[in-house]
Amino acid sequence: MNRVTVLFTLLFFISCSKSKDNRDTRPPVVTIQSPQNGQVFGPDTLFEIKGLAEDNESLGIIHIHVINKNTGALLLDVHIYPSSKNAAFSQKLISQSGINYKIQVLARDREANEGSASAEVSCN
Repeated sequence: MNRVTVLFTLLFFISCSKSKDNRDTRPPVVTIQSPQNGQVFGPDTLFEIKGLAEDNESLGIIHIHVINKNTGALLLDVHIYPSSKNAAFSQKLISQSGINYKIQVLARDREANEGSASAEVSCN
């Protein structure tokens, strides 16, 4: 090998190793502002799932899932595609008598790091 080839090979490996070290590994932070965990609603009450997802680089997707804990049925599946580091989310739902709900919000950044938050509420 000549010196030029060795130099380019060495520079290539150094640049590749630096790019791996600089890879984003921090997951997004998800906060559910409402409803509060453990909150109880009356029948036919409109409530809002509201919060914020934040990432140090860039958000890729936010999932809002609402599950009926009594049956395991997925009642709501919303996907939001933000184009920034921070995104507020809001989704309204009407409570149904006798249902216990699990609310899950998952945010994934462009490097596939995931952060999540959850709350459980019920309707009497």
